[in-house]
Amino acid sequence: TSEHLGSMQWHWVGGFHAVLETLRARPRSVKDLLVEHETKNPELGEIVRRARAAGTRVLFVGRREIDRVVQGKHQGVAVKVATYSVEGLGNFLEGLSPGDIKGTVLVALDQIQDPHNLGAIARSAVNLGAKALIIPERRSSPVTAAAVQASAGAIQKIPILTVVNLAQALERCKEKGFWIYGADAEGKTGWQTVINMPVVLVIGSEGYGMRPLIKSLCDEIISIPQAVQGVASLNASCAASVLLYEIARQKALLK
Repeated sequence: TSEHLGSMQWHWVGGFHAVLETLRARPRSVKDLLVEHETKNPELGEIVRRARAAGTRVLFVGRREIDRVVQGKHQGVAVKVATYSVEGLGNFLEGLSPGDIKGTVLVALDQIQDPHNLGAIARSAVNLGAKALIIPERRSSPVTAAAVQASAGAIQKIPILTVVNLAQALERCKEKGFWIYGADAEGKTGWQTVINMPVVLVIGSEGYGMRPLIKSLCDEIISIPQAVQGVASLNASCAASVLLYEIARQKALLK
């Protein structure tokens, strides 16, 4: 089988946007909310209300208490949340009706290992209408607290489909009628390409791009043109954002 159901792990996530989006999207996954005594923010009232409505324990503590459990900026709020919650690809595809599948956009990540890139891609995917992320089980960043914070909580709003074998997963998507487009500098630009729906956009690893087998499974390779004075190719999360925008633009023209 190409899907993996994974296990639940608990992480601390800090920051107003990440905390609030987590409570909006998956309130039952939150165990504890820590709030610094001196914290003042217009969103704090909603955060506390949503936490209490979900049965989450709310604790008002000193800043050092939050510093101890959250690495990086937390703005005086943090939640303990189950962040590694995955669904099977097969179940996800079977749950799509013929009407739903027609305009579905999926994003497959070929060994993206930086949790900040994972979070940034998830944020763009949610905002630009993608329905799920497909992530290989090995040599890929799991959904960690860093990924949740980098996504400003958006990663809690999109299914994460962890697969054992990405090549087999793409083949399965093809059987369901998906077109596979891979991001690579060698391809035609996204806006020179007619992007067919439904679509899986494949984003390769930060240093090496797509693996040869994954690249060979793509129906077409698409790129992002850069100015002559550009210093390097765009990183994985920036490339994903640009190409997801182009997919969304072309999809809107079909309506």
